[in-house]
Amino acid sequence: MKKCLPIIFAALLMVSALIGCAGQNSSPEQNNAAAPSGETTISQPVTSTTGASSSTVSPTASAAYKKLIAYKTGNYEQQSIADFNAALASTPDELTEFLAAVADVISTISPSDENYDFFTTTITFSSQELYCEHMEEELTFSMPLSKQSRPCDYLDEDGETVYDFSCFVEANVAYSINAPELVAVAERDKALLTFKEEMQNYLNGLSEEEIAGGDIKKMLIDKATDLANSLSTENMKLSSCEIYMIDINGGAGEVIQ
Repeated sequence: MKKCLPIIFAALLMVSALIGCAGQNSSPEQNNAAAPSGETTISQPVTSTTGASSSTVSPTASAAYKKLIAYKTGNYEQQSIADFNAALASTPDELTEFLAAVADVISTISPSDENYDFFTTTITFSSQELYCEHMEEELTFSMPLSKQSRPCDYLDEDGETVYDFSCFVEANVAYSINAPELVAVAERDKALLTFKEEMQNYLNGLSEEEIAGGDIKKMLIDKATDLANSLSTENMKLSSCEIYMIDINGGAGEVIQ
């Protein structure tokens, strides 16, 4: 069953990337938390204190939605990462089913769904942690960033606004939770979301000249290093980001680093 996990997780990452791209294109100064995905059953679900399924989720994903939303209890944010993740999946077989359920929901859920943040943040981070733990891989989360300015007076073929200047960044941030029994779900989520939000704010604050004419990669890495140091605690350590793509289009030309 362990051999199936990379396949399911790859599909999950693809869905996450699509969500991230959609978020980047929707607003010039927004970044979205992407999430993994899946379908199926979850053993020993916790009693839910919220509504079951949502009308924004397709019928094919409704069963997975109901199973996953059962973990959104009244105190889930105060649970430790160790307890919360263990309840989601404690064996490779359960993890395979869990990732499949996540993929099902994430691929169909609407941003207007009242539980959207729970799925794309908490469930996403936990699914990545569980997968990396079982596969003995480094723990990272995807951090797409974007800045767009000078909107044109025409739309693209999909009806989206075209901008005369754009900068898209794809990066990963590595982190480790040294004492998962001492780190609350809310603490983890806040640290990772703050890291991404502050990086997006930093990019938003740079001028077009600074982005196109300066060493933007070094600037972003330096900022990420400072953030990682300030957000890290004794029980949860964040590393500076690894940037693997920068796409800058300034009207006169395109630069891909």
